[in-house]
Amino acid sequence: MEIILAEERAYYFVPQISLEVAQDRIEKKKTTLVAGMFGTLISRPNPAEIQVVSMENRLEPYWMVTVTTRTVYDRQATYTIPIKGEEVREVTVLGQKLIIPSKGNPTLTLNGVEHCVEEHSATRFFDGLSGQKTDLSRYQSFAKTEVNDLANFAPNEMLVVPPEMRATAIVRQVLGEVIQPVSKAQVIHEERVNVEAIDLNFRPVYALEYEWASKGKRVVIEFDALLGDVRSGGKKWSDQIKGILTRDLFFDVTADAIGMVVPGGGIAVKLVKAVVDRGKK
Repeated sequence: MEIILAEERAYYFVPQISLEVAQDRIEKKKTTLVAGMFGTLISRPNPAEIQVVSMENRLEPYWMVTVTTRTVYDRQATYTIPIKGEEVREVTVLGQKLIIPSKGNPTLTLNGVEHCVEEHSATRFFDGLSGQKTDLSRYQSFAKTEVNDLANFAPNEMLVVPPEMRATAIVRQVLGEVIQPVSKAQVIHEERVNVEAIDLNFRPVYALEYEWASKGKRVVIEFDALLGDVRSGGKKWSDQIKGILTRDLFFDVTADAIGMVVPGGGIAVKLVKAVVDRGKK
């Protein structure tokens, strides 16, 4: 088996909706977002009592991994062909004369070798904070910019939230899903896995913390600056992030690490030159 790893890359999305527009949209529904639907029916809060006490303009991470597989193999097969007509005694196939049984339902049996090619492609997305696999394909339609220097990455003084899971853990999970044994193969001529993309993406999110003073309640409302989605029950990250965001901290895919995905057998792991040379700088 040959596993080819693409160069790991990082990207960020520029907000499509401004903080001012987001706050205006949230203000119109803040009573429901803070008090909840049941709370608004019971206590009917005064909107003036619910005020913003803090804001976070941040970039949240998610992973995208694309894997393609190609397997070329041979397998033996037996073909049973029904013969129409009891009067048939012999059939010539590919220059070979075969005798047909005269009793029961006459059939013609051929033994052959099937030459097979299986090709598959899979793209998987993972939330960078929870590590859960989820559908984030909607973000792929937006233009994004590559991050060349993660250590100094802070566009427009936005808070950059680092991922909780490293690249190796994500790639292993996807490879474990797509690498499956070939059924009934006698000879495998080619078995290739191409990890075409290992992308760490940062999407813009506004987090507004509201306080309902009379109830002693605080709620963080998150606004997706690309899709415009709003949800309550969020959290602040500024007090929890420590350390420096560096490339080597999260992009840790190595030949040895990937080789552990498929134990036993000979696995040739090829890394794109840019990944190999990274450790020499």
